[in-house]
Amino acid sequence: QVFEGDAAEWAAKTLRRQLKIEKNKTGQSPSSSSKGDSNGYDYNNFDILLVDPPRDGLSSTVCDMAMKGTFSHVIYVSCGRRALLRDLAILCDVGGFDVADLAVIDLFPGTDAVESLVHLKRR
Repeated sequence: QVFEGDAAEWAAKTLRRQLKIEKNKTGQSPSSSSKGDSNGYDYNNFDILLVDPPRDGLSSTVCDMAMKGTFSHVIYVSCGRRALLRDLAILCDVGGFDVADLAVIDLFPGTDAVESLVHLKRR
């Protein structure tokens, strides 16, 4: 399945729907001891994580999700060079990913703004 739109909005809607389904099955809300993190998010059913964060980079929540989930690949689209370097240090040094490929795309010729596309693969 491919999802288009705001990832945070999609995640919130998906979580609400899943919690409702679980509550209907069991009669109670799932506990935080189920798969996923303490917020009840389950990151164990996906192979690829696509992120396109704002110029400030990934939030700590998204970095944690990438590292704790079962993602084999992370596709990172970035317009913030400093934030990209910071996030790659976290994901590669701590998170167990390696840079498999990267590309720099000049979408705005004549400016210093570039988009970076990085493919990370879990070791």
